[in-house]
Amino acid sequence: MRVMQMASGAGLGRMLTAGMVGLSLAQPHAVAAQQSSVAFTVSGNSTIRGWTCTVPGTAQITPGSATPVRGLADGVQAATLTVRLNDFVCPEDEMRQHLLEAMRATQFPEITFRLQSYQASGQGVVATGTLTILDATREVSLPITLTPSGSSVRIEGGLPLDMTTYGVEPPVVMLGMMRVRPQIRIEFSATLTP
Repeated sequence: MRVMQMASGAGLGRMLTAGMVGLSLAQPHAVAAQQSSVAFTVSGNSTIRGWTCTVPGTAQITPGSATPVRGLADGVQAATLTVRLNDFVCPEDEMRQHLLEAMRATQFPEITFRLQSYQASGQGVVATGTLTILDATREVSLPITLTPSGSSVRIEGGLPLDMTTYGVEPPVVMLGMMRVRPQIRIEFSATLTP
């Protein structure tokens, strides 16, 4: 359980990045910042089993004054994605508690991604920004697929993340018999209507 929680925290950072960029791109016509939500799935492995947890994120997006991309004619001016650690949902409550402990949720209750730039790429964009987990901030790049559908834009993406990059120590439980692997995978998808 501790393994799942640690990996979820690190993976969340990557998911936040992906979700933030996707949400930022999905709101082309608004002038003021708008709030949207996106769902993330964080998964990983331990020496005993695989695990998956989910968490919602909130994005503040200011469209316009930027490079147009597929489905977003006005582009995105600014975007910030925030995930609250207390919102994580895991298959077992004990796993969730280990996650909150490993991520020091009392001291660092949120994970944040701030968009710096993006470039059109194939069917979407590659977004670059800063991801903050615990007290570590790193620059990350994230591929996001954009699929226009009527007045909505579907965003999808995923990427691997090593939680130790942000100072998160993978849990070790059962006298060392179960160790959480530091590599996690973050997946996200949402349908946004600007």
